[in-house]
Amino acid sequence: TVGYYTSLQSASIALVSSSLIPDGDDAWDLGSSTKQWKDLYIDGVAYLDTVEITGSTTIQGTLTVGTNDTGHDVKLYGATAGQYVLWDESADELALVGDTKLSFHDAAGGENIVASSDGHLEINAGATLDITAPTVDINASTEVNIDGTVDLNGSLDISGPITASGNISGSVSTTIHVGGNITTLGNLDVDGIANLDAVDIDGATQIDGTVTVGVDDTGYDVKFFGATSGQYMLWDESADELALVGDTKL
Repeated sequence: TVGYYTSLQSASIALVSSSLIPDGDDAWDLGSSTKQWKDLYIDGVAYLDTVEITGSTTIQGTLTVGTNDTGHDVKLYGATAGQYVLWDESADELALVGDTKLSFHDAAGGENIVASSDGHLEINAGATLDITAPTVDINASTEVNIDGTVDLNGSLDISGPITASGNISGSVSTTIHVGGNITTLGNLDVDGIANLDAVDIDGATQIDGTVTVGVDDTGYDVKFFGATSGQYMLWDESADELALVGDTKL
């Protein structure tokens, strides 16, 4: 039986042909912070309560954290305080904490998804953002803001109002269904027929083509008001006559 030694020389033990077990649990160290072993070769499983690695680590096999239905948190820190990626096993979700970005194509590029602040999520693309799906639903409780031009090549169904400060254009096959109001802060250009139930124009109107009211044998009243109450010109379609009401002059 080998007794207790404070020092073992290389010639003292050449081979160990049995288990090497300490006489107490969680009592003895293998090496120290100033006297470290060099390489550790284990052909089996290393059961460790805690691991602290102060250098680079290379894993040449599959890395599995936990087992199916019993996972563990995994946290990857960045260079900035409060920025990290967290696999939260209790919530079953991957969290990009702070304004940590999810980047595509290359790191620090223009294609990324980022929460720049609490409640604000941005999807950024350096050139083009393509969304391809049979149906795309945008459920906004207040409004959808688009700062550039919208070019539509299909049908667009909107159940709320539209306010446009830029251009809304579409091909000849485009149909836009709006269940609310449309407010344009610029021009409305319709290259076709505008079928409107009623029109209320508050400003000057310029018509560069022929104005036709009704069709042959089915007309409609047309009234031109003057500056004085009760003075106007009326085309009365039911009477087939033009009336200058009051003392309106011809």
